[in-house]
Amino acid sequence: MKLVALVGSPRKGGNTDTLLQKVAEGFTSQGGETQTFYLNDLNLRGCQACYACKKTGQCVVKDDTAEIFKAINAADAVVIGSPIYFGRFTAQLALVMDRLFAYLKPDFSSSLAPGKKYGVVFAQNQPDPKLYAGCIDAVGQVLGRVGFAAGAKPLVGSGLGAADAALQNEQYLQAAVALGKELAAVNKE
Repeated sequence: MKLVALVGSPRKGGNTDTLLQKVAEGFTSQGGETQTFYLNDLNLRGCQACYACKKTGQCVVKDDTAEIFKAINAADAVVIGSPIYFGRFTAQLALVMDRLFAYLKPDFSSSLAPGKKYGVVFAQNQPDPKLYAGCIDAVGQVLGRVGFAAGAKPLVGSGLGAADAALQNEQYLQAAVALGKELAAVNKE
């Protein structure tokens, strides 16, 4: 079993990264392997709306997204994490989310291997975990549209203002480990 973690936060060691590390810990505790991409460290460009992916079957933009796609193709599950900034996920994650368009064939069916599960993790300063539900739901809708199987319930770390607040919140840490185990268990079937 393989899990790809996409860290949309610019802060290594921050709340999003901490929670995604715990998801990976839960996944590996079940015998799985993980690969983490820190999107802020990568050379990423936005979708060029060239539709070349509909002719070639893959995105033709030459950047680090090719490595992400390669990892996703080899994985059984993907977990995506981002802080909520100004009511939405980060620009780093937006670049990758837009580029997932390449998984849609010319007839807009998915070229992604069936059965790949996903999980999503968000960290936010706001204490109300439902405040940005629209943004969180949109990520799940995109993942479903490009062919990922229904994911686990989103983990929303709310009230995490300080960069290390997740480290102090045992409830969120345990929920993240449980999410990793859930993604591993689903893929054992």
